[in-house]
Amino acid sequence: DPTQGLLPTVEEIDEDLALLAGKTYAVRTYTVDSTLGEVPRLARKYGINVAIGAWINGEPEKDWAELDKMIQIATAHRRNVVRAVVGNEVLLRGDVSVEELIPFLDKARQELGVPVSTAEPWHVWLKNPELAEHVDYLGVHMLPYWEGIDAEGSIDYIMGRIKELQEAFPGKPIVISEVGWPSNGRTRRSAVATVSNQGMFLRRFLQRAEEEKLVYYIMEAFDQPWKRDTEGAIGSYWGVYDVHRDPKFNFTEPIVRIPEWRPGSCGPMWYAVTGAAVPGSS
Repeated sequence: DPTQGLLPTVEEIDEDLALLAGKTYAVRTYTVDSTLGEVPRLARKYGINVAIGAWINGEPEKDWAELDKMIQIATAHRRNVVRAVVGNEVLLRGDVSVEELIPFLDKARQELGVPVSTAEPWHVWLKNPELAEHVDYLGVHMLPYWEGIDAEGSIDYIMGRIKELQEAFPGKPIVISEVGWPSNGRTRRSAVATVSNQGMFLRRFLQRAEEEKLVYYIMEAFDQPWKRDTEGAIGSYWGVYDVHRDPKFNFTEPIVRIPEWRPGSCGPMWYAVTGAAVPGSS
């Protein structure tokens, strides 16, 4: 629980990276605080690249120290640190203003030899177009669940928002710095959080991302129960793996939603089931 200063040990991080080895090309981090600053070093031995993050929250002394540490670590691990993300949704939360964030971006771009950006939902970029002048790419969060979009139409919705950004910022590369769907929690308008919807969303997104040559980071590898305090119960269930590091659904075989009525139930029960492997199935 980072809100309590409780971070994973180096050994725990190493175990997680070992689990992800061979399943992902890269991971994204959000801070270099404490043991999380060890991720680039540990990831390298598993052939995993890193988008290294600096956490900015509106406390100048801490923020500049965080940035300096990120630059130091990224410089020491040039072989597998492929991009930097300075701040995560700091404008959305109102932690800092655009004018206050820009000096951090400018310093990182000046001192690092990798692309630098910050990460915000798509609409924040459109609202603050001047920010694009101080980044090498747009770090964009695409989380249609939070916008109440139905899972069936979520991929087309994401592609529509990408088109808007491409038209607003021609020639500026786009990196989807967060994309995902929760497996449990409250319904948000037309967005329903279930394991089957999560599996369907990820399968369809990954197929579309391959077709469109998108760069993306799935949000997220593992469930994080501590997020309940900041995002509500839904925050605990965005992982592809649960908190015990067990996969929530089969990664290669079809996911089929089957409604089944049980005595005493007040509605259909949904299950993720598998069948014969079908490439690109959803």
